Amino acid sequence: MTEFTGQVGIVGAGPVGLIAALRLADAGVSSVLLDVKPELLRQGSKACLIQGDVLEILDRAGCAAPIAEEGVTWTVARTYVRNKVMRTTTYPHGPGFGPFVNISQYRIEQVLADAVAANPRCDLRWGQEVVGVDQDDDSVSVRVRDSGTEAENTLRFEYLVAADGVRSRMRELMGADWTGYTHADRFLITDIKAKLPLAKERHFHYDPSFNPGRQLVMHPQPDDIWRIDWQLPPNADVDAERADGRFDERVRAVIGDIPYEVDWVSTYRFHQRVVARLRMGRVLFAGDAAHSLPPYGSRGMNSGIQDADNLAWKLGAVLGGQADEELLETYHTERYAAAKENLRVTEATIRFMVPPNRLRRWTRAVLLAFSHTLGLARDRVNSGRMAEPYVYDDSAIVQPQNGNPLLGAFAPDAVARVEGRATRLRTLLNRTGFTALCVASDATRIAELAQRVKAIQDDDQVLVVVLASGVSGLDEPDGAIVADVDPSVVELYGEGWWLVRPDGHLAARGAVTDDPADALRFGLGRPTQPALLLKGTP
Repeated sequence: MTEFTGQVGIVGAGPVGLIAALRLADAGVSSVLLDVKPELLRQGSKACLIQGDVLEILDRAGCAAPIAEEGVTWTVARTYVRNKVMRTTTYPHGPGFGPFVNISQYRIEQVLADAVAANPRCDLRWGQEVVGVDQDDDSVSVRVRDSGTEAENTLRFEYLVAADGVRSRMRELMGADWTGYTHADRFLITDIKAKLPLAKERHFHYDPSFNPGRQLVMHPQPDDIWRIDWQLPPNADVDAERADGRFDERVRAVIGDIPYEVDWVSTYRFHQRVVARLRMGRVLFAGDAAHSLPPYGSRGMNSGIQDADNLAWKLGAVLGGQADEELLETYHTERYAAAKENLRVTEATIRFMVPPNRLRRWTRAVLLAFSHTLGLARDRVNSGRMAEPYVYDDSAIVQPQNGNPLLGAFAPDAVARVEGRATRLRTLLNRTGFTALCVASDATRIAELAQRVKAIQDDDQVLVVVLASGVSGLDEPDGAIVADVDPSVVELYGEGWWLVRPDGHLAARGAVTDDPADALRFGLGRPTQPALLLKGTP
């Protein structure tokens, strides 16, 4: 029996699949999530850090507040060489979340799963194993086996999102090309509960006395949990260590005589991989099913959630009739480019952390020695660049930058006041559609802009937000939100209007005299204005 159960099927109920369902629901799209697990399983810290900009995505689904409140927010990362602080990096804390919040992936999944359960457009089904998939021009059919009854059923969807993790069954069923490699070295993750006399910051160690010749990183988690990652020597046997007491010696070498409890232990080998195509017809890959990365810089879950957000608004536009199906091809091009950039960054980190040959080992040893003893070459010691949103600077639905670095970037946040109430710019943006962001410094120009962008307001799909600074007595344009911001914000964005996508990225900008209606069609993959076409495409 074939059951048409929803517009979109999602295989995998991890953080990527769950937020995809919620963002699709925001766009008015129903979905069914299928996961082979019998229920949500606790698996230690796993992906233990969410970036502030990624929390903004969860905030659009109403899920960010408990995560931000419960998690450990940190702004300082320290890199040590042989137990001595070699470099301290401080990250700015903007008006919103972050910049980084440490909390277990399991807790994020709990919050998202509760929101999914409460959403009438989401149907979460545990214990469902996808054993077959087929597609035609109009739909995707998946054969599903119930783990409890062993009964099989066929479900049909308009589109299918494969978010079933690094060991993705969907990749196998689709014959997806899984490019890249798996690293030979093993790493050990241990979550311990202990009151350590350490600042709640990121602590990255090169060649420490408690893991000589290798790396170790420590991250604070809520409730006095500390995650410790060891790079293991080739002959390490963690199971044997736990059996004969050497594991305690390993932990004690790091924390001393402080009482502790082991909360979770796991070993892993990391991957540097990406599928050749994130879109295969009506099947779209996201998260670890699409790309797998080392933990350096915490890029895995963060980039996966960004995949989901990118895909959800595009599926919503296609299924809602605002865009043609080819808009989905930009999901592949944009997020494949993001995955390749992440792989490039993590490859450079790997080559420093685990030198592939004698010359590189010697070079690294010299750099570490110089940084440790003389304080030299510190900027060349690579301890993993932290994750940040990708800039879509080469996308078919983003204007060429032409010297403006904001195009394609995540819209910069700012403190704003609306009708005397303090808020943030990002919270004013339309979470289900486009936003026309009008920026000007005087009432006359603002009125011109508001009148011009008013033409693209259609069924509340485009929200008009006016940014002004110190303009008193301004008549609020019909249907627009007027936000008072610092003059530096007006200067940052520049006078004119911006088209902000539902995922918060800036797609186009224009002067007061430019027609934003053309930019909206452009942002939806329907370019009509030659000035907005990329690279001279007709």
